[in-house]
Amino acid sequence: MADTIVRSRTRLRRRVPRAASWVLWGYGVISIYPLVWLVIQSFRQDGEILRSPWGLPASPNLNGYLTAFQTTPLAQYFLNSLLVTLSVVVLSVVCCAGAGYAFSRLRFPGSNAVFATFLGVLVVPAPVLLLPVFLISRDLGILNSYVGLIGPYVAGTLPIGVYLMKTHFDAIPDSFVEAASIDRASPWQTFRMVMLPLIGPAAATVAVLAFMAAWNEYIYALVSIHSPELFTLPIGIADLGAKKFIYGYAPVFGAMVLTALPVYIAFVVAQRSFIQSLTIGGGVKG
Repeated sequence: MADTIVRSRTRLRRRVPRAASWVLWGYGVISIYPLVWLVIQSFRQDGEILRSPWGLPASPNLNGYLTAFQTTPLAQYFLNSLLVTLSVVVLSVVCCAGAGYAFSRLRFPGSNAVFATFLGVLVVPAPVLLLPVFLISRDLGILNSYVGLIGPYVAGTLPIGVYLMKTHFDAIPDSFVEAASIDRASPWQTFRMVMLPLIGPAAATVAVLAFMAAWNEYIYALVSIHSPELFTLPIGIADLGAKKFIYGYAPVFGAMVLTALPVYIAFVVAQRSFIQSLTIGGGVKG
């Protein structure tokens, strides 16, 4: 009887990982299929797309991509998005690292309350903040400008970024700080030369999150930017999509593919650091 129970448990342990792997594979296929479908349609003619939306291209071509660049200033939209996104990434990593270090290692009046406020912002839906941020930007006179996008985007990344940085700084042993103080390092030197090199995974995660948020953001850019020369890619593609009955579907699909690729590339490049950051203190060894 005991041997039968042991064998049953052994078979169950083998089946559970196998079933879990199949579930993960299925989830992966479901997740990647929309992008694959988008890429396939971007190489088809409009007639093919309308006749058979799920079919393969009879004669693959780049007409959709060429039309997208010919009918809209797609290159300008791309440069606008790149400028805004890179600025947001750099400022987010710098601000989150400094704030995370302050909350973790420095003691000042009200630090716990301020950090709790940061965490509280995480549960506030983004649309709720749309009007206040718009009114503040209007009063500051930064609407319809790069600064008017960069500032709110960085502010939106701070809550989760500061939390990630603080948890990683908390995981660094106090012996690192004590060794730096014995060597008479100032707090700034300790932060820059000792602590920063140990939080690479957290910095990479914040950078990826900031990149994805700024690159894909649409609603706030739509209400704050009204000059076509300042349009980012999401706004430009929406404008192109509104003209799909003039230029066709293939240019819209092609522009979408070009917009999605940088996000996938950024995640693939930083995926190892991103996964390490999920384990608190993943960048600390020894």
